[in-house]
Amino acid sequence: MPSRAEKKARTRNALMDAVLSIVGYGANFASISLREVAKHAGVVPTSFYRHFGDMEELGLAMVDELGLNLRRLMRGSFDSERPLDEIIGRSLDVYHQYVLENANVVQFMNQSRTGGTQALQDAIRNELGFVRSRIASDLSLVLPDLKAADRDVAAGLIVSTLLEDTTTLLAIPPDKPALLQEHKERTKREIELIMAGAQYWQHSDTV
Repeated sequence: MPSRAEKKARTRNALMDAVLSIVGYGANFASISLREVAKHAGVVPTSFYRHFGDMEELGLAMVDELGLNLRRLMRGSFDSERPLDEIIGRSLDVYHQYVLENANVVQFMNQSRTGGTQALQDAIRNELGFVRSRIASDLSLVLPDLKAADRDVAAGLIVSTLLEDTTTLLAIPPDKPALLQEHKERTKREIELIMAGAQYWQHSDTV
């Protein structure tokens, strides 16, 4: 028999999965009701309150989960020993695979980043700040002479490019591999141009 803690964890996960499932049907997180989530998860509304105070608290828990996933995703995807175009291509492959395999949670992030409550927007901004900092740290391995402030700017441009890339990627039908490949190549080219600019800036700054 599962313990009480295991049952609680299952219900908590079922509530978060219910949100992602509803978002997958095309709903916006901001319009989803607590009762709808509870019904979809197969629990009564009073059971919802044993885990979350309200929908915002549930959303924040989902942002935390997303943050943990992003941290895992970024581990090991950067190999500074490889040529720069291979680094960009490999990192983009890993990211695109994650987005396509976790479309609902990424869609939730996209929605809440601009249309969620202030607390949700702040939480997502903090997670994106971590991603920017991690990319800036990785850039120090391939652009060691670029000033830290400039690496942060370059990292911010890459994050902005990935956010736009994600929105477009989610809109491409999965049965259109040619469109997916074309989109990936375009995004790769955009990041390569950012890196070319950073390399030029590094050189001009040291001359």
